[in-house]
Amino acid sequence: MRYFILLLLLASSAILVDCRYEVSIDCGYSDDEVYYDPSTQKIYSPDADYIDTGANHEINEYYTTDQPVQAQNLRSFPDGSRNCYTINDVTQGDKYLIRASFLYGEYDGGQQMRDGQNLTFDLYLGVNFWQTMNILDAHHLYISEIITLAASDYFSICLVKSGDGIPFISALELRQMDSELYEEVNQSVSLRLSERKSMGLDRTIRYPDDAYDRIWQLGYKSCVATYYCRDDRRNSSVLTVSASVEVGSNDAYKVPSAIMQSAAVSSDNYTLILSLSNGDDVVRAPRSRVYLHFAELRVLKGNQSSKFQVRVPGNRPTLINISLEYLVAHHIPLNYQANSDPSTFYLNLTRVPGSLPPLLNAMEAYYYVNLTTISTDQGDVDAMMTIKKLYNTKWQGDPCVPVKFAWNVAKCSFPNSTPPRVTSLDISYQGLKGDIPAAIGNLSAITYLNLSKNTFTGPIPPFLANLNSLQTLDLSQNQLDGSVPIVLCNRQANGSLQLRLENNPCYLQGICDCNKSNKRKQKPGNHVLAISIIVAAVTMIVLLSVFFLRGRRGKKEPSKRQPKWKWRDTRDSSFHTGSPHFTYQDLRTITNNFERVIGKGGFGTVYYGRLHDGTEVAVKMQKRFLAIEEGITEDFVAEELDSDSHGIKEFQVEAQLLSRVHHRNLVALVGYCKDGHSLGLVFEYAAQGSLQDHLSGKNKTGEVLSWRERLSIAVDAAQGLEYLHKGCKPPIIHRDVKTSNILLSHSFEAKIADFGLSKAFLTDAHTHVSTQAVAGTPGYVDPEYHSTYRLTEKSDVYSFGIVLLELVTGLPAVLKLLETGHILQWVRQGLAQGTVADVVDPRLKQQQQCDMSSVKRVVDLALNCTALNSNERPTMTQVVMQLKESLQLEIVNESSTRLYGGGLDINHSGTTATTSISLTELSGPSSR
Repeated sequence: MRYFILLLLLASSAILVDCRYEVSIDCGYSDDEVYYDPSTQKIYSPDADYIDTGANHEINEYYTTDQPVQAQNLRSFPDGSRNCYTINDVTQGDKYLIRASFLYGEYDGGQQMRDGQNLTFDLYLGVNFWQTMNILDAHHLYISEIITLAASDYFSICLVKSGDGIPFISALELRQMDSELYEEVNQSVSLRLSERKSMGLDRTIRYPDDAYDRIWQLGYKSCVATYYCRDDRRNSSVLTVSASVEVGSNDAYKVPSAIMQSAAVSSDNYTLILSLSNGDDVVRAPRSRVYLHFAELRVLKGNQSSKFQVRVPGNRPTLINISLEYLVAHHIPLNYQANSDPSTFYLNLTRVPGSLPPLLNAMEAYYYVNLTTISTDQGDVDAMMTIKKLYNTKWQGDPCVPVKFAWNVAKCSFPNSTPPRVTSLDISYQGLKGDIPAAIGNLSAITYLNLSKNTFTGPIPPFLANLNSLQTLDLSQNQLDGSVPIVLCNRQANGSLQLRLENNPCYLQGICDCNKSNKRKQKPGNHVLAISIIVAAVTMIVLLSVFFLRGRRGKKEPSKRQPKWKWRDTRDSSFHTGSPHFTYQDLRTITNNFERVIGKGGFGTVYYGRLHDGTEVAVKMQKRFLAIEEGITEDFVAEELDSDSHGIKEFQVEAQLLSRVHHRNLVALVGYCKDGHSLGLVFEYAAQGSLQDHLSGKNKTGEVLSWRERLSIAVDAAQGLEYLHKGCKPPIIHRDVKTSNILLSHSFEAKIADFGLSKAFLTDAHTHVSTQAVAGTPGYVDPEYHSTYRLTEKSDVYSFGIVLLELVTGLPAVLKLLETGHILQWVRQGLAQGTVADVVDPRLKQQQQCDMSSVKRVVDLALNCTALNSNERPTMTQVVMQLKESLQLEIVNESSTRLYGGGLDINHSGTTATTSISLTELSGPSSR
């Protein structure tokens, strides 16, 4: 059991690190607990939380050999025409890979495949057709995979009866993809996998080699054994190298490095055959999207070149010329339309005379899936799903579409080019209890509502009066009490609403009979009596209140001032970090009674500490609360709690955020203290202090950071910010990027710290957070903030640009003794009057080891980052890429200096070549 828990924790932490949402479901798994599968390095869950229909089965033991553990059981669906899994908590607008697996394994004794019978059923993604599953072999594991965009905050994957046999499924997996991958995927188009092959490797590749858990099958062996590919001379071979292939951070394909280091090589003509059939059906081959992935692994000598042609047959034959560079990734995306002619089912790769034979590292082929069916209005779907969940009904999928699978309790309208709307809901005779569900009030287009013959209780809810399109409302034969909203009675009176309330307690008592209510309201005597009583009562209350207050005036004792912000108890369930909790006395012991101060900030004082196992830590204490141990009065504490509530909120933000994000370039939270009035955070210790200490000369040793060290620190810090912006869902804005918040470990590895001001977007679709309170530090705050009060990811980019200028110049952001006042103006003025060398830190010049071309690139990047228009600033992903290139320049320069004692002229080409994507150069001022 302990081993299981350990594996579970390890796997969970891996999911946190890459911060991508994923779900792994073992369909038909009968146990209640999740489990860790070492073969996939993923955690799998039983499927009971994702579907409420179907039956669990184990496959025949004979078929379990060499099959994944998830395929050894399944869920079948003998009842109903459509049965759907629902996966919640996805991010609308994000891209996902969804993979469904099917292994028949004669779970039913082979009844469905006797006498050569096929087992056929359909797979739907929401309301749109995904694929027909044609199960021909009981021993074969069938896999269907689709890459799609989330149209809402959940996915519905449905199995539909369409032919002979009962639908079933073995496993369901969802993996979040980066937005730049598979750019063809959008709200109306998805990609269904046909083939994904690694042409040079002899093993299947998936996670962790592929961060997105794409499965790359063996391409070379299938080429030899089944003529998946054909070489005219039958002597194609495999080439594998250990050298890394250049794949930049802007690469839009993210092919695993292990795959790009191997290739199938032909001696002459190399023909790749792509089967676009669906089972035995070769006539209706659809339009496809094919990706070819190349990297030249052979050293080109002399006049050698690597050039060949790719001939794409089909309805529109095309010819593509390819030219490869040594160890540089190259990708070819192409559209491919085959027809019934078998000659159109392959691609030809042909060498150009005088060039090396063609090679291929990997390929992917997908079918286009057009999402032509419009799903029901999202508000209506949400309301219907809430009702379904509330009463645990067996309704499946979208309530309106496809029409042949629409819910039998609903009727819908289908306006042209707009989502269908639920116009009728009849849930009579359903045995429903309790209050009428509030979700019904969100069916804004409904005209007919029948809730009769149930046991609904409570009053008639006022939200029913807000359904302006409602024409018939049947609430008869329930247990309702209370009056009818006056709006409903008025609509019944003018004939716009047919209202039925008979056989309810309130109706029998005359309380909810609109006719009887109106008669009572028409009696004038009742009105006069009621008004007289109310006026007399109000007059008496006013007189008594005045008399009482006058008698008490002057006798009131002064009350203690209460803080506006109420402190929560240590065990407050609303505060979760998942990190160890320390008491105040623990922190006293760890810090040796707060002996050594290593820093101060807006939140409080930072002390050096050491845990019982010798681990060095930094303990940040909220400044107000140390006073309590010194005997300060409770009145003072109340005042300080009131005035410092902002700092307390920063404490909560930082503790909860750091417990959720994990990255080597973000400072790690060791634990926290929330003990009475004491607040504290315990972090990993940064032995080398902050970047500000080193740039200002306040570090312990007084040594000056070299240019290479500064670049390495910049890369680390940029990677930390990139993780917050792109690696976390929803993205996080730091809001206080500065040199004092970049801490350095023993080995000078940089870590972003101080997340007290950080904010997460509500969803990934949001682009900014709004705040009236000034956020950040003077000198680092985005100029756009002062006019918009909006902070975006580009606000962090601006602040980081200031940090880059500090790394180059050695000056602080705010120049108190200079007329320019700010480092950005000082650098621009220096570049206008001189060169880059004139703004470089004089201490770097004395070292005589920095490559000025590398410095120039960083200055240009800093100026782009600090552009006044945030749209002209790069993303942190682009910043990381350019800083790595600058660091590489400096490393090469240092190596050449040691070898030859002089500089080296470097021609640096791009990291990734592609025919479909061109990088746009960043705009902004350039250094001379």
